[in-house]
Amino acid sequence: MKFLTETRSRLVDRTIDGTTNQVPEPYTVRIPKVPVDKDRLALVGVSSLVLVLTLVAIVWSTYSIGQLLGGGPGYAAGMVFDVAWLSVLLLEWLARFDPAKRDFPRKVGWALALVAAGAIYLEGQLAGGWEMALVGAAVSIVAKVLWWAVFRHIDKDLAPADAAWVAAEMSKANAKLAIAGVRRQAAKAEVAARLELLAAEHDLNELAGLDHSMGIHDVITAEQAREHEDGSGRPEPQLNRANTVREQVEQGPNISHLARVELKAGASREEAIEAILAKVPDAKQTSVEATVRRERNKLDRAAYR
Repeated sequence: MKFLTETRSRLVDRTIDGTTNQVPEPYTVRIPKVPVDKDRLALVGVSSLVLVLTLVAIVWSTYSIGQLLGGGPGYAAGMVFDVAWLSVLLLEWLARFDPAKRDFPRKVGWALALVAAGAIYLEGQLAGGWEMALVGAAVSIVAKVLWWAVFRHIDKDLAPADAAWVAAEMSKANAKLAIAGVRRQAAKAEVAARLELLAAEHDLNELAGLDHSMGIHDVITAEQAREHEDGSGRPEPQLNRANTVREQVEQGPNISHLARVELKAGASREEAIEAILAKVPDAKQTSVEATVRRERNKLDRAAYR
């Protein structure tokens, strides 16, 4: 085993004239040298060579199939053939621990490689005969075979019991992902539902305020009805509306104005009622309370808007 000498630093006490401080002190240690992983180097080297040969195959197939398709944009289409089966290799590598899962991308890769070889063979037949066509088509097949050999070495086959254990762990992980996705969707749906309810409640509140405001303007007091009868000389028919005040309210025509004045001056409801009753002693307290409450609601809505 080989060792490496490494210089490190540590703090030591140093005293001068009775004063002690910690100062760094260098020292050396011998540590074992990690041996080179020759297997990994060999695999990286082989994979690099196969990748270079694959790039050559892609260039060759792109040129050949591009010529078959008339050049120009045909070259871009020709590059798709070999790039397609090369891309499937990534899926095959990701499924290296699952034989059942990696079988499908491997079959798809072979099918795509055969399609590319067939297109190159057809272009060779048109250009110079079957010999040229066969050799040209073999380029993509050789690249695919080399990758197949590399992945045969990379594949990690597991014993049936180990494979079942890995499958169970993957099932648990997938279940957690599924549950997380469902909960996320449920949370989004809950948020959307709550927003809809809030919007509906806001609309209902606005409609309720509008109905209340219309009801206030439509109220006809008994005093106003009496004044109208006196002016016309004949009694009016009895009103039969949902928001008509049927109680004979002894309210002066200026109670609403007095209520607004008192409330705008900062008086509370009780203070406003007391002040109005002092100014209009003939008014009924219940009528004054209703008027003050109505004017307070109108002022509150105006302030809210």
